[in-house]
Amino acid sequence: MKKDMAIRAPLSFITLLMTSGLSPARAQDAIKHYILIDLKPGADQLALDRWYLTYHAPQVRRAVKAWQRNYVSFRSYLPSEEAKARYPLQYGRMTEIQFDSLEAFRKTRVNSLYGDLSSYTPPPGGWRDNDLYTTVTATIHVNPDRLPVTTPTPPKETPYLRWIIVFDYPDEVSAEEGDAWWEEKREAELGKLPGLKRLGFYQSVSPLTPKRRVAELWFDDMAAWQAAMLDDRQPYTAPAWGEPFERAAIMMIGENPDMDFIHDDRVIP
Repeated sequence: MKKDMAIRAPLSFITLLMTSGLSPARAQDAIKHYILIDLKPGADQLALDRWYLTYHAPQVRRAVKAWQRNYVSFRSYLPSEEAKARYPLQYGRMTEIQFDSLEAFRKTRVNSLYGDLSSYTPPPGGWRDNDLYTTVTATIHVNPDRLPVTTPTPPKETPYLRWIIVFDYPDEVSAEEGDAWWEEKREAELGKLPGLKRLGFYQSVSPLTPKRRVAELWFDDMAAWQAAMLDDRQPYTAPAWGEPFERAAIMMIGENPDMDFIHDDRVIP
């Protein structure tokens, strides 16, 4: 495997458009579907990967490859006991699938040949009560709706740590109210974290989950994340409705996937 498949230098926005085949107008509509796959207590990571690689990913690719732009998966960091005690951290995988638009994504859901789960090999224990995992999903734009913090993240010997937070506002809180609190309070406070390289905020583009939000924070590595999120212990301003991260799905991954199902590459993380 060539080294440049694993580590790529940042490209300009125009270069990205040229290499992706998207026009600027279509690129603005491109979306990505995040799937946080959380291993159940005592579940076997290798059993999950074997089912995923042998059955599920190839079958999904067969069914919806006409619409997919990419289909990759990231193995998560194993959080420490201290980190799990502080945050509702998940462990397993995060899969990302990109599409030209939300409409293209919707078309994958009505594929008459493969639209039913019975067309796919189930995980051990079945679809409803499988023995391996639970999932949380979010459908968002490829580019963040806001990027208040961004610094250079050139290739380096160790992976960057991406802290992915998927959350919702309570039923009684409007999306406008929730987003106003996030931008004015939490985003401003997170932006002051020591060692923070990047902070992005995404709004759901799916009408099924209109209040779902994704925050993504980048750090140099696990040590930098721990220094900011465990050792620093800065207080945060909670909204009137309570701390939203208590109900969030949170996972730590690297910047590169270890699986590329479209090109059948096993990328160095």
